[in-house]
Amino acid sequence: MVNRFEVEQNTLGGDFGGEASDLDDSSYKAYELGTSYSDSFESDGDRVDEPEVELSLEDDFDSSSDDDLNNDLDYDKYGNKKYPLFNPQTDMRNPILIKGLVFPSRDILKDAVKQYERINRVVTKLTRNDKLRVKAVCALSCPWTLWASKLNPKDPMDGSWQIKTIVNHHKCGKVMKNKNITSKWMARHYLHKFQVDPNYSLTSLQKDIRVDFGIIVYRTKCMRAKIRALELVQGNHKARYANIYDYLLEFRRRNPGTTTICKLDCRLFQRLYICLEACKSGWLTGCRRIIGLDGCWLKGYYGGHLLAVVGVDANDCIYPVAFALVESENKQSWFWFLELLQRDLEIDNSYNICFMSDKQKGLIEAISLLFPNVEARHCARHLYNNFKNIEGFRGQVMRFTYWKAAKATFPRQFKEAMSEMRSLSESAEAWLRDKDPRTWSRAHFSTRCKSDLLLNNNSECFNKIILEARDKPILTMLEIIRRKVITRLVSMREAAEKYPGPLCPRIQKKLSKIASQSNNIWPIYAGNEKYEVDCGLGNKHVVDLLNSSCSCRKWDLSGIPCPMQWEHVRDMEPIIPPIIRMPPGRPKQTRRKEIDEVRKSGSKLSKTGQ
Repeated sequence: MVNRFEVEQNTLGGDFGGEASDLDDSSYKAYELGTSYSDSFESDGDRVDEPEVELSLEDDFDSSSDDDLNNDLDYDKYGNKKYPLFNPQTDMRNPILIKGLVFPSRDILKDAVKQYERINRVVTKLTRNDKLRVKAVCALSCPWTLWASKLNPKDPMDGSWQIKTIVNHHKCGKVMKNKNITSKWMARHYLHKFQVDPNYSLTSLQKDIRVDFGIIVYRTKCMRAKIRALELVQGNHKARYANIYDYLLEFRRRNPGTTTICKLDCRLFQRLYICLEACKSGWLTGCRRIIGLDGCWLKGYYGGHLLAVVGVDANDCIYPVAFALVESENKQSWFWFLELLQRDLEIDNSYNICFMSDKQKGLIEAISLLFPNVEARHCARHLYNNFKNIEGFRGQVMRFTYWKAAKATFPRQFKEAMSEMRSLSESAEAWLRDKDPRTWSRAHFSTRCKSDLLLNNNSECFNKIILEARDKPILTMLEIIRRKVITRLVSMREAAEKYPGPLCPRIQKKLSKIASQSNNIWPIYAGNEKYEVDCGLGNKHVVDLLNSSCSCRKWDLSGIPCPMQWEHVRDMEPIIPPIIRMPPGRPKQTRRKEIDEVRKSGSKLSKTGQ
């Protein structure tokens, strides 16, 4: 067996000066190579037997090794093993308490005893707990006892503690509840679960604790543990507000041209507005002049509402523009939001702009004050929900007639649909007559924004995309929204660069469908690039190719030729779409369904046996 002192002396190539006199002491007994030795020592009257350890010349005593920093045993100056050392990083998961075990501090000793309780399903209590001594006994009056004290009481710099006496034998039975399984401990022990899945359920947490430790915990304690764990993962709701200024400054530094405005009320957070430069410039250069407005409530600790502006790109897909966090959804908050939006989007003349909304609280008043000449549309689906649920006009025939009136593209078609509604129910027709048809029917839409949208689905899709962020602390929520917006813009730009066609994919698909519908249409040339088109069943329309217009108004509304024009434009040069820098595609998430809509049950049949 090799003595550690001899190996270190040979490695260093010399003696240790004054230490050489120790070798002449008659009480010193040299170790011989290849021989096993066991040693015993006394500490405060207790003898601790150390197991025999074999050492050979191949043992590595390199002082530069990282393993020596966290070795499990303490050594004397001659390299002889003394006391086993407790390593919190490796031993805390299942601590084994033995006599002579040394702990780095008293707190680690107490944590090890608590973990011992959890693993072995026992209950202990501290009968002595001061700066020099700790005594723990079984709370159920069985012989188990642990006595520990400071390893070097006279050295104030040494915080090590050692188990001096332990009666490691329990006669009590296993318990099903343990006071040391606290919400704070549960949050840290199962933190990895919440990092992987923030929606980790309380039921799953209860089951995991029962399987891992055999302990029953109440649901309220699991709820407190989940709140603590989410604070560790996502940050504290209150503490995040103190970093808003730093976040916004960094936001503008990393994204030059971005608008970030925070409004306070006597140091209290009130509102926050963000409009990315990329979203701003993209809307100005490549989007249709229709803007979707919507708001959703936040599920965080302090509540509030999120207001969002969503545009429509040249591919008729969602394009996020700006969003704001406000205290509530009212006239003042909408006015503040739209006023900042007007400045960012450079809307000096609102005549060519169209707003699509769900008639939120205070929104209509704010629009009329800021944009007196704007075209304001209301979501036809929300209007139909009021028509059906509030007024009670139900039935498939009534539904079909309503959507026939909403989708009509010219006044005569709209009047025919309203006449059918009157024949079904005069009160239903009167209720619709009270609603301004310019807000919900294509027959009365203006043709300035080149969009025939009836629904505010783009805004609903954006709310669906950011759904996971709405219950997070404020900075975490802003980061999730920012990442989703940037990821979408970049991915759609890359898709547009790879797309080989001259037109956008959706527009190309619509044109292909229109071409197949034009087989039974017969045009008659009337001069000056005008045609009279016979669509059958007595329907005739006038097509003006020079002005890109048709009396059916489909071309005027959307900018896409209708079947009547397709007979004349299919041999012309293809239309060149506007330049698209970041054309996003439609997200896969579906819109939020109403109460009476068909929902998936969530259950599936097994394929076993098929």
